[in-house]
Amino acid sequence: MKNYKQMTYRYLKGQRNRTLLTIFGIILSVALISAIGTIIVSTRGALIEEAIRENGSYHGKFEKVDKETLDKIKNHTAVEEYGVSKFIGSAAVVETTQEEVNDYGIDIPYRYIEINSYDKDTKSMLPINIKEGRIPKSPDEIAIEKWMVSYFDKEIKLGDKIKLTIGNRVLEEGEDKNLEDPNDDNMEVPKEAFEKTGEEEFTVVGFINPGYIWKGSLITQGIAGFEENISEKQGYNIYIKISNLKNAREKISNIAKDVGVNEENIKTNERLLRLSAESVSDTFNESILGILIFIVSLIMISTIAVIYNAFNISVLERISQFGLLRSIGATPKQIKSIVLKEAAILSGISIPIGLFSGVFAMKIVIYVISMLKSDLGILRDMKIVISPTVFIISTIVGLITVFLSAIGPAKQAGRVSPLEAVRNTGEIKKESFKKIKSSKLARKFLGIEGEIAYKNLRRNRKRFIITVFSMVISIALFITFSTFSDFMFKIGAIDSADMGDFNIYGEMGDRSEEVYTKLMELEDVDRVYKVVGTNGEVLLEEEQISHKIIEMSPYMFEDKIDNLTRVNNIEITTIGDDNFQVLKGLLKSGTIDTDKLNKENGVLVINNTYAYKGNSNARVLLEGYNLKVGDKIPFASYDQDIEGEDTKYTELTVVGVLEKGILGNEYSQNGSINMITTEDVWNKLYEGEEDLSQNRRDSYTRMYIEMSENGNRENVSELLNELEDTIPGLSYIDAVERAKEARDASIVMSIFLYGFVTIIALISAINIINTISTNIILRTKEIAMIKAVGMTQGGIKRMISFESLFYGLYATIFGGTLGAGLTYILFRLVAGISEFEYKLPWQNVIIACVSASVITLLAGVYPLKRINEKIIIESIKAEN
Repeated sequence: MKNYKQMTYRYLKGQRNRTLLTIFGIILSVALISAIGTIIVSTRGALIEEAIRENGSYHGKFEKVDKETLDKIKNHTAVEEYGVSKFIGSAAVVETTQEEVNDYGIDIPYRYIEINSYDKDTKSMLPINIKEGRIPKSPDEIAIEKWMVSYFDKEIKLGDKIKLTIGNRVLEEGEDKNLEDPNDDNMEVPKEAFEKTGEEEFTVVGFINPGYIWKGSLITQGIAGFEENISEKQGYNIYIKISNLKNAREKISNIAKDVGVNEENIKTNERLLRLSAESVSDTFNESILGILIFIVSLIMISTIAVIYNAFNISVLERISQFGLLRSIGATPKQIKSIVLKEAAILSGISIPIGLFSGVFAMKIVIYVISMLKSDLGILRDMKIVISPTVFIISTIVGLITVFLSAIGPAKQAGRVSPLEAVRNTGEIKKESFKKIKSSKLARKFLGIEGEIAYKNLRRNRKRFIITVFSMVISIALFITFSTFSDFMFKIGAIDSADMGDFNIYGEMGDRSEEVYTKLMELEDVDRVYKVVGTNGEVLLEEEQISHKIIEMSPYMFEDKIDNLTRVNNIEITTIGDDNFQVLKGLLKSGTIDTDKLNKENGVLVINNTYAYKGNSNARVLLEGYNLKVGDKIPFASYDQDIEGEDTKYTELTVVGVLEKGILGNEYSQNGSINMITTEDVWNKLYEGEEDLSQNRRDSYTRMYIEMSENGNRENVSELLNELEDTIPGLSYIDAVERAKEARDASIVMSIFLYGFVTIIALISAINIINTISTNIILRTKEIAMIKAVGMTQGGIKRMISFESLFYGLYATIFGGTLGAGLTYILFRLVAGISEFEYKLPWQNVIIACVSASVITLLAGVYPLKRINEKIIIESIKAEN
């Protein structure tokens, strides 16, 4: 037996299809783990770069320290890099108007430029985005936000000198008139005073590009060069980096204690530390780690099922060969080593290919996304990182997966006796159909083919268990990972809220239609949402409120009127009747039809809401209400006097139920209900109250503008500036850059997530096809014998179809149950990041079970056709 191991190579070459299938399964397993690891490392790197670009690269900041403390921090052994800054003061640019004060919410006397001076090291640590010009180098140079130039007495250009009045802003609490109601002389509001300290002259050398432009923001940014000779009495800010981010917060806190800095003067770069696995919450870190372990474990289990089947089938095909080897002297240990050697050879071929396939697949994904959306911000920082750690872990996981898959079939091969070689029975032991009871139900409803199919399942218990197990794993995997993607949307990992490129707000009165029309006439504008809202209360029956939210916040539902529960803080908004088609993708039940809404006084309701546990701040997303299509809801607006029986309620009809809302108003934040309706229905809420109706038409209106794909930002800004000058109550925010980044990040994360689910679905489908098709091929002789005794080809097809249906039935029951259980485990892990209500994912369960049943039926078509094309005698004689 010196050369018995040569049979391994001969078999692998001879059974190319089986070998390639096994290699493909191993490659897929390793590639998936490698791809996940690579994308996690690469995306983390890109997100860190994005966080640095937006928030800076520093790890900690100490504020208001003197010269002596500053020197101690610079020389501390834990500090790797540092940069120093100083707050020069607030520069008063122009006096504020009453309207600007009302918008800002504080009685603030001036529009300011907050001037900070940075040394060269600080400038490298902070996100300074210069739109024009350069960063200031000397103390008499300054960079200001570009849009602020219009508030100076004359137009400011690069190179101009400006004289600024510098001082301190002092916030006081004093009695002043109500900013919302000028007639209220008793309302106490924050009031600010300005204490002048001097004047400074600067040369404008740069214009800063802020993340968003809002003229209602009275405090803007200014940067000056750093002056080294500062009095020790004056305060410094110092930004630091530490070499090792393990326990970063503790290290920063220890530095503060060593040099005598108070806790309130310590700031950390939270986003950067969180992305470096240094979240302030231990629960968050544990949840992320738990999710990763859970996902990798499931991938291992899924690929073990695929590879185990391949090895098990290869052993079953060679039972007679192993028996002959045993009859000429091969020991069980030697037979076992043949199978394990196959595993080693296949691993040596597949694992390196799998490692680089995962990296290559991610490169393709990035390239495709770049082709589709070449301007995605996150992709600018996305570099595919070939991580040795990822390769080592993927290799170890791949080897463990392969040898766990091979060890069972190897032991089975070692137990083959010489007698089995002579009998050439293979896996099928001495079986008798007489020992298996007939099923009268199967015979009655499915015929003789159904009865034989039922017996075939029961006569080989091991084959039945292997087949069902493979299908169960596939179904459970799809349910788990598709539900995982749903969870990511729920916790906000993929933010689908789009607040528009420009936001308009203010009291526009009768001119809101004029504003809307002018905006829609621009080719650069794709959509304008006209949002007007009101708050009020509704009366609901007890069964229309979920018990869960009553248990969490019982105080919200204590008021009763005529056996109905009063629910407060209901928000009803309009979004513009032209925009209702946007909601169709969010519709759970009912219809979105403006004519029907107008005719029936209809509303679209959002039953999901955020509720709070008792008096704590723990927020939970849940389905707090059970409103259904056709329900009648009495509603009363807070704009009228609500006093018990005198309250005027308008009856609204639920025409549709939405999964969530849009424009940042996805769910109610206070445990209440959000509703969307048409402009006509909204106006009906004030019928018969002309003064109130007029007041509402003149009330606070918001508009969210979405630009067309190739829209020109400057054209929209120009029109909005004109409107702002002619309509005193109108203001706007230019949020183009932030909206684009948020939109692009959502697209990328969605593609990655759904791509991952697609790969899992592919693995699951391959596993089912492989299991069912080889199950049929291994029974070639049996099927040929059944045909020989008189069963027609159509009868054979029906028999195999019934077997597939039986397998599918068992697999869906166990797979659906297991999948649902795994989703709950995953829910408990994800809830550590953001809590929400768990609901059984029926939709994913149904999709997985139906798909698995269809694939099972189709999987037998090709092997059965191949068997039927052979002559019966050849099939009986042939080796599988």
